[in-house]
This record gives sequence, C-alpha cells and structure tokens, in this order.
Amino acid sequence: MIYFRNGEFIEDEVRLDLAQPAFRTGYGFFETLCWNGSKICHLDLHLERARKSLAEFGIAEEPLDYEVVISEVVAANGLDNAFARVNIFYPAEQGRTQPIICAVPFEYIPDRTWSLKPCPQIFVTPLMAHKSTNRMDYVNAWQDAQADGFDDALLRDFAGNVLESSFASLLFRKGDTYFEPRTEYKLPGTAQKVAERYIEIEAAEIHLAHIGQFDHVYALNSLGGMIPVTAVGEVEFEVDFVNAAMVSQFVLG
Repeated sequence: MIYFRNGEFIEDEVRLDLAQPAFRTGYGFFETLCWNGSKICHLDLHLERARKSLAEFGIAEEPLDYEVVISEVVAANGLDNAFARVNIFYPAEQGRTQPIICAVPFEYIPDRTWSLKPCPQIFVTPLMAHKSTNRMDYVNAWQDAQADGFDDALLRDFAGNVLESSFASLLFRKGDTYFEPRTEYKLPGTAQKVAERYIEIEAAEIHLAHIGQFDHVYALNSLGGMIPVTAVGEVEFEVDFVNAAMVSQFVLG
C-alpha cells in the first residue's frame, strides 16, 4: 500500500516518533471516506468533522490540498476505477499533525443487511463525539459481536439507551418517521448528515428494551450507505431495501 505524508508517497511502513502520544496512546483522529470509482464522496463533511476535533484539542493541521492528494493516492494504488476505502489519519505529535492519507480496495454490497448484538460492556465518554484513533472499546465490541455471528455491536449507555453501533450511526423508523438516538455520546455521522437532506429525522431517547416498537432499523456509514438491519439481538425487523437504496445513492454518489 502506498500512502502520502509530509509531501512524500511512501510504501507500507509508517514512521511515528515513539516518544509522542500518537504512537504511545493512539492520540489523534481519523476519517474514513468512500472513493466510489470516480471521485471522493463528501470530503467537505469529513474535513469539517475532523477540523472541529483538531480545534477542540488544540492540534494544528498541516495545510494540504486533500482532493488532489487523495486522487494521487488512489491512482498510486491502482484504484482509480475501483470502489475503495480512503482514510485520513491525524496523528498528534507535539501539538501538530501531518495528515496521513491511504487507500485500499473495499467491496461494496448493494443489498447487504446487518444484524446487531447489544454490547454487554458499557463505555461512555465525551470522546465518543470524536473519531479518535484510540478505539479499542469499539473494536472489542465488534469482535465480540462477530464471534457470535452478528455483523456489528449495538452500543448503549448505563440507562440502557441506544447510542450507535461500533462502525455506524443508527436510525429507527416507525411508520413514516425516522428517529436517531438523542445522546451526546455518539459520533456525528457524515452519512447521516447526507441522509438528513432527503429524509426528515427526529431525535429521541431510544431504550433498548423498547426497540420492538419500531418497524425498521438502519445502519449508516460512509462505505455502506444506508444498511437495513434485520435484527437487534433476538428482536427482528422487516427489511426496507427501497428507502435504504434511495439514501445510499446519495451517500455513495
């Protein structure tokens, strides 16, 4: 894999200062974007979210023409005409960050569905509102769900209210109304911001014990679009491919 950092294209190894918190503790942020085979999707939303985090934590960003560099990284990895996952990493070293940009192939499955396992562990922190590179809790939750045959984990707070999944925002639908979990302990999803342009979404506290009242559940992220959820634990939901496909074309377009 060829990546970009500090004006150079480098293959495979990433060099970080072992004395700095980026290496020692995973201190920094990242964004995951979709290259849809011809362009990068919603770069502005991803940069807006990343820069909000960098500003809040006082990390200075090295100036970069992201659109040009991303296109060059995609081309360097032979992915111009392929569906690909692009990552921008912002490792923090001495209060500054030199963004790292990489691209790898990703298989998009249009009619994919997910099942979610309620995560038995609960972790709640204000850092959940940021896409930090220190995400061990999320990965552990996902691995535990995968080991039990689910696609991802559903995260909740100590009161049992739904937050998000390990890798996606969640939407719940009853009748014609869509709901997002109302909480400060989840990432402001870029895919959801795109979805809000085409469907009206209300915020509400959604307790895990009461999710059976909803007709449909969806997971949203930048690579999968809007993914119908078939089940949360033992609670099953009707699959809605029509609205999921409609939103997905805008998220991935």
